[in-house]
Amino acid sequence: MKTITEVGMLLSMPVKTIRYYDDIGLLGTLSRANNGYRQFNQRNIEQLKLIQGARNAGFSIGETRDLLALFNNENRVSRDVKAMTHEKITHLKSKIESLNNVLQQLESLHDSCAGDDSKECAILDGLSKSCK
Repeated sequence: MKTITEVGMLLSMPVKTIRYYDDIGLLGTLSRANNGYRQFNQRNIEQLKLIQGARNAGFSIGETRDLLALFNNENRVSRDVKAMTHEKITHLKSKIESLNNVLQQLESLHDSCAGDDSKECAILDGLSKSCK
């Protein structure tokens, strides 16, 4: 059994984040020491590693909860995990495309701005027109 501080150091995860994941029920029921402190077994640490990996990969808390349910289900089928991952990939590709469009618009505005001492600014003009 490990303390929350030990687990935080082991995973390079803030203790506050671990507490949050516990408070919202991602870790199930944790053991408690006589003093009420959380105690983490190897399974809890594996769950936290999965949570950390899923969050780093862009999965929401809800999606991470679904992944954890599959992780903890001995009868899971990999097709379900693959389907969730495919959905996330599709979402991320769409977001990247959207961000690339924003980037191109900003670069165009940036390039059209004289950047001199005049009060005229193509960036401000362009941004104020893009909100129709």
